[in-house]
Amino acid sequence: MYNITFLQIATFFAVAERLNVSKTADAMYISQPALSKTIHRLEEGIGLKLFARSNRGLVLTKEGEYLYLKMRSSYNSMCKHIEHAQKMENMPHKIINIGYPSTYDSSKDYDKLKWLINDYSLQHPNIEINEILYDFLELKQALIYGDVDIAFIHDFMLDGAPNISMKRVCRSRRCLAMSARHPLAAFDTIDLINKEDLAKEVFYTIPFHDDSSDKKRAILMLNEYGINPKTVQIVPNFQSFIRLLRLGRGMGVCGYFLNVPGREEIKFFELPLLGDSPFLTVAWRTKDVSKAAQDFISTIPDNPDGMTVFKCRQKHK
Repeated sequence: MYNITFLQIATFFAVAERLNVSKTADAMYISQPALSKTIHRLEEGIGLKLFARSNRGLVLTKEGEYLYLKMRSSYNSMCKHIEHAQKMENMPHKIINIGYPSTYDSSKDYDKLKWLINDYSLQHPNIEINEILYDFLELKQALIYGDVDIAFIHDFMLDGAPNISMKRVCRSRRCLAMSARHPLAAFDTIDLINKEDLAKEVFYTIPFHDDSSDKKRAILMLNEYGINPKTVQIVPNFQSFIRLLRLGRGMGVCGYFLNVPGREEIKFFELPLLGDSPFLTVAWRTKDVSKAAQDFISTIPDNPDGMTVFKCRQKHK
């Protein structure tokens, strides 16, 4: 048994997400020396160095990166289960377990949906809304295997998923994202960037189905924007994707994440809509949905353009 505590693990994830001791200490309302001591004791307890210093600041070691990727989802689930257990004494009879993509809190594009869910909770105090964040592929699996009652998930992720129904909620923005220090980040819009310069870049994507189909989908999408990438590589999750962009190791197409940690280190170029531009949907298992979940789904307007918060750009013919 390793001599570690839950506080040490929580501190590890908080530092790994920010890679900044000062910002993490402020977020956790503790002093920097106390935070550093907690991390040091964790490293002693497991016998591994988790962080290192570089000329760009704090970075995860390869062992720290591995533990972060493998343990983050389990840690989030543990926190949710503890919160749920704390509420059990006064738990109402009706519960709706909702899954969201891990980018949900990083984007303002879902603000209208967040307001709608908040209003629903206020109007239905007898229904407990249990909200859980998942990596993209984990969210799809959580929906299919019944870990959540409904999921807010992008439509292209459900291609070929059996016995799943879905309803479009709002459009999802697409942006070309790169390090703010990249020379091409000096341009004001994507239209001013020479596509030949983009062809020299490595592009990253996140797992949605499997490596082969995810790479193919990414290449086809980039080709539609006139970009022929040098190569496309798969990264394990959203956090790794953002970290690589911040470090200037490549580019990617993603949403507009105004609230993501390190946002100021990334330049987002909004891309115009294509015929297959994604929608966020509400999805559920067709033959396994509770009455409470059905009632909740019915409150979501059947008007995705009305629920879209950003002004859509159309691709020029």
